[in-house]
Amino acid sequence: MIALALRIIAHSPMRYIVALLGISVAAGLAFIQLGLYRGFKENASMVVDHTQGDIWVCAEFSDNFDFPNPLNKVHLDQVRATPGVQWAYPMLVVFADWKLADGESQTVQVVGFNAEKGVGGPWTMIEGLPKDLIYPGNVTVDVVTREKLGHPDIGSEAEVNGIKVRVTGFTEEIRSFQGKPMVFADMDTVRSIARLNPDALHYVIVGTERDADVAEVAHTLQDRIKHVEAYAAPEFSRKAQDYWLTTTGAGKALALAALLGLIVGVVVAGQVLYTSTLEHLKEFGTLKAIGATNMQVAVTIVSQAIAWALPAHLIAGGLLLIAMQNIKGIGIHLAVDTRTYLILGVGTVIVCVAASILSVVRVMRVEPADVFKG
Repeated sequence: MIALALRIIAHSPMRYIVALLGISVAAGLAFIQLGLYRGFKENASMVVDHTQGDIWVCAEFSDNFDFPNPLNKVHLDQVRATPGVQWAYPMLVVFADWKLADGESQTVQVVGFNAEKGVGGPWTMIEGLPKDLIYPGNVTVDVVTREKLGHPDIGSEAEVNGIKVRVTGFTEEIRSFQGKPMVFADMDTVRSIARLNPDALHYVIVGTERDADVAEVAHTLQDRIKHVEAYAAPEFSRKAQDYWLTTTGAGKALALAALLGLIVGVVVAGQVLYTSTLEHLKEFGTLKAIGATNMQVAVTIVSQAIAWALPAHLIAGGLLLIAMQNIKGIGIHLAVDTRTYLILGVGTVIVCVAASILSVVRVMRVEPADVFKG
């Protein structure tokens, strides 16, 4: 029956090619949208997920990681004095204007951390060291967004909000949700850039004692210190993701686009399969007349669907790879690893097989006697 399915496809090669392209493009669009969704999700909590620490303390009513409300040194001291806290270090997150050589400017997201201790600093440096940022004015630039900042090199100088900075290191694929270049610097440098007071901070990153219960320490911090919120790191990561992907509706939009791609794939596959089935009803009836069962005929149709699904998945993977390479340099990325791609392959087969159900039902209703009518 599989051989028969391949012969039916070979009988109308142009129809097969057109259907294959339609399914491939639909699957590719769905893959790209899924990759964008996962990529945006990763970017929304990237710093949180890669920062050493068990608890994040922030000012109350801070809706997301990127736009926090301010804390001060009193809050930091209170956190350090809380039972169960082993260490606590501050972090700043601000937006600033990086002046380009042509006089234009590029908005950058600047993360300030305690460069001496390293907590909250860059985690994928391909040139330079995080401790180089101890010195005032030193910053890192990510190679993915380097073009946006005028292709600076190690040792290059620039102005950020009118403050002179010097590039001393390059990170790799550290992105913000908005796609803005992400720059790391010591706390004092960021305070100068943002014109903040010497004690300003936005977050306190907490490491708990070895035997401490993280949830209990977080609850104690929130109870003891007024006007702050304390979250275990995984919880704060979800909070950062939920704001951009749920509260803003961005996640729903990406999910809807992926769903539309899926629907298009089902419609294209179903329509072509059904048309092919109608054209070969007599052949299927003949098979049933000479003893073929409904199951054997159904296998023939499902085999056609799989013959579309497998190459369509490979073509969709090619489209995905092209998209990944083309958007890589604009600060966003498609998060689709090998495991996810293989799972999507199974999904592609399932979708195409599901699209063949209408054809299977139609063939099952064919009576062998219908072959001899007319």
